[in-house]
Amino acid sequence: MSIAENKRLSLVLTTMAVVVSVAVFWGTMESHYRSCVMAAEARFPAVPVSALTTRATGPLKLSFVVERERAVNSCGRLPF
Repeated sequence: MSIAENKRLSLVLTTMAVVVSVAVFWGTMESHYRSCVMAAEARFPAVPVSALTTRATGPLKLSFVVERERAVNSCGRLPF
């Protein structure tokens, strides 16, 4: 192999390593975020409140709206 081929091979392998590393890190971040959102949804379920009363009319009202929003907003993509 010539020096140019070695440099090209080195560049290709380095680029592939960087792409794979970014993909793995991205997947880890997305998995962390999804599990945090699922935990917030399990902790504060969206239970329809207006379905329990016969006098309430209008749009559907859900319980734990504020608490659930705060919990989901506190979730971040970075695992640390």
